[in-house]
Amino acid sequence: MNGVYRKWGRSVRRDGARVVRVDEAGEAHESASEFRTRPIDERIDLAAPNADAVEAAAREIESILLPPLIIERLLVSEANVAHECNGVRWNETLRRVHVAIARPPIRALVDLAEFRFDVVQRVAAALVRVGGEREAPRRMRLAENAGAALLPLLPIGKSQTAAPHDGRGLPISAQKVEGDDPPNSFRPSYRLRPRRAWFHLRAAPFGRIEEDAPQAIALLAPVGERTIRVLCVDGNRVYPVALAVGRVIAARASESWYPYGAGAFGTELMF
Repeated sequence: MNGVYRKWGRSVRRDGARVVRVDEAGEAHESASEFRTRPIDERIDLAAPNADAVEAAAREIESILLPPLIIERLLVSEANVAHECNGVRWNETLRRVHVAIARPPIRALVDLAEFRFDVVQRVAAALVRVGGEREAPRRMRLAENAGAALLPLLPIGKSQTAAPHDGRGLPISAQKVEGDDPPNSFRPSYRLRPRRAWFHLRAAPFGRIEEDAPQAIALLAPVGERTIRVLCVDGNRVYPVALAVGRVIAARASESWYPYGAGAFGTELMF
């Protein structure tokens, strides 16, 4: 598809102990045979992000992650962004949290799209009690934050949730996810050619989640194709486990949105 895309952004992020403020603007020219990007000098009236909220969120997370836990990476950000593509203009405000929490040699990963702390608190409490690695239990459920990371890869019933704009400014319609040709385009940066993607995935509920089954509450590594490494809470025991991504026997969606791919809603899963 031919077109011109422009983006203006103002962001503030706490990266470790540093506070970084960035104002940027750029554009992309796209055709079937060519994709070119460049920064632009044009500025627009764009509100400054809430630096106080970013700092407060970072400090709250730091207050939770006390020794013997180690913060290997802490990134908290807010950005106000304006987009324009082929005459369509829209704005959005984005919040992101990424934290890598270590209890050597184990590292848990938490990714959020809002300044909330319940997931961080739960993972921290479990890591303090973690023991050695064990084999996966016969039945395991995944907490919604872990399930959201896996949802885009699973061959289960799911739907795309409606939203006003995709990466080309086109509306995103609510529809069942079918086939390998998504109707919308995802643009994570103006510097990258947009790709076809399903947006804001939500699992179709089925089966029964066994509430007393061992639960994976966090990823210990990025999602793999056939296995995932997770932090498992099993009664009074906490341990890392490698879980084969097999048949899903139940799914249940939540209303929390997570920044995986073009977005996925929280999904409790039962394997």
